[in-house]
Amino acid sequence: MKRKIMFIFAALLGLSWYLAISESVNNPRKVQEHLQKAAELEKKGIYVDAVTEYEQALEYDPDDADIYIKMADAYLNSGNSSKFTSTCAKTAETFQEDTEALDRLMNYYVENDYEDRAVKYLVGFLEAYPENENAKKWFSELKGSYTELYCRYEEMSGIENDSMVVMEEGLYGMVNVEGKEIIETEYEELHPFSEDGFALAKKEDGISLYIDRDGQTRKVPDPIYDNLGMISSERVAARRKGKYGYLDEEMEPAGEFVWEELTGIKNNTGAGKKDGKWVLIDKKGEEKTEEHYDDVIVDENGFCSNQKCIFVKDGKEYGLISHKGKRIGELTFGDAKTFTENGYAAVCRSGKWGFLNSDGELVIDYLYEDAESFRNGYAAVCMDGLWGYIDTEGELIIDCQFMAATHFSTAGTGAVKMEVDGEEEWILIQLNTF
Repeated sequence: MKRKIMFIFAALLGLSWYLAISESVNNPRKVQEHLQKAAELEKKGIYVDAVTEYEQALEYDPDDADIYIKMADAYLNSGNSSKFTSTCAKTAETFQEDTEALDRLMNYYVENDYEDRAVKYLVGFLEAYPENENAKKWFSELKGSYTELYCRYEEMSGIENDSMVVMEEGLYGMVNVEGKEIIETEYEELHPFSEDGFALAKKEDGISLYIDRDGQTRKVPDPIYDNLGMISSERVAARRKGKYGYLDEEMEPAGEFVWEELTGIKNNTGAGKKDGKWVLIDKKGEEKTEEHYDDVIVDENGFCSNQKCIFVKDGKEYGLISHKGKRIGELTFGDAKTFTENGYAAVCRSGKWGFLNSDGELVIDYLYEDAESFRNGYAAVCMDGLWGYIDTEGELIIDCQFMAATHFSTAGTGAVKMEVDGEEEWILIQLNTF
C-alpha cells in the first residue's frame, strides 16, 4: 500500500513538473499570440479589444514594460486619456530603469499644454524616487513652465502681502495672489496692503484713508497730511507743510516733521533726508548713526532696510551697510535695488545688472540690461529689451519674452505685460512648480 502511495505521489510530482516546464515553454508563444492579435485589432481601429489582448498577454509576462506601454497607447487611441496617463505613470514607477513610459507621459502633457500636471506628477515622483535621472531631467526642463490665469487688467502692480493693485478704466482695485478680486476697482489711488492689513486709498473726493481687506475704512488721517506711506512697525511716513515726519497707528504725530524726504520703518530702521544728506533713523525719528549719505535706495513701497541691509551712496557709488550703519562687503555699484524680504538684491555696474547676497558677495555676474531683486526663489531680468525670469543659480527658467514683469509671490504668481491681439495687457501667470 505504501509503495502504491509513493508511486502515485511521484507520478503527480512528475506531472506537475512537466506541466510547469510545458507552461514556461508555451508562455512566450501565448504572449506573442495575444500581442499579434492586439496589433491586428489596432489596425482595424478596435482599440478596446486590443487592450483586452494586452491584458491577457501580461498575465503570462507581467514584467514586460513594453506591453504596458503598448496597452497605454491603445487606451489613448481609444480616447481614454485617463487610462493612458495612469498606465504610463504606473509603468514609470514600476520600471524605473525604462525611461520610455515617463517620456511618453511627459510628452503627452506638454503636447496638450498640461505642463502644470506634468510638474505636479514629477514633484511626487521625485519625492518617492529622488535619484531618478530621467525625472530630474524632465523637471529641470519644465520648472519654468507656467499657466496664464484668468486675470487681465490695464495695469497690475507687484504682489505685496498677498495683494496686488490693478487698474481698469482709470480706477484702481485689488486682487489676491490667485487673481481673485478682493477690492473693487473704484478708487482714484490705491496701494497694496501692509503687513498690518491696511491699504492706503484715495477716493474721488481726494481724501486719503486706510482700508482693511473687507474694504472697510479703518483709519483716516487729518487732511493736513499728504504723501502718506505704507503702515509698518506702527509708523507711517507723511508730509505736512512740505516737511516729512511719522504718524503712529492712531494717525497722530510721532516725532517732529523736519525731513525733506523720509522712508518707512522696517527692522526699526528708516532713512531721512535733511539739508541734502541722508541719515539712518529709528521709529522715533531720531538719528541712529553719525554717518550721512548722498543717497539711499528705496523700494516702490517706500522702504530701504529689508533683510536689515541698506544701499547708500557716499560719493559716486553705492555700497551696502547694515541697519546699524556698518559696512557689508567691499563692493561698490553704480546703481542698486533694495533687497526684498528674501533673496538676492539686483546691483548694477558699468551698465549691467547682477545679484548680491546679504553678506555683500556677488552671486550672479553682471549680465543683464535690467533686473529686479529676487523674491521667493526667482528674479525678473531684462535682455534685448524683453523680460523673463531666472532662478538662484542664474539659469533662465522663462525666456525673455515679456514687455515688463514683476516678482513672483509665495504662491508662484506674478504679473507680466505682453501684447494680446494687438493690445498691451497685463496678465497674471502661475509657475507650475508651485
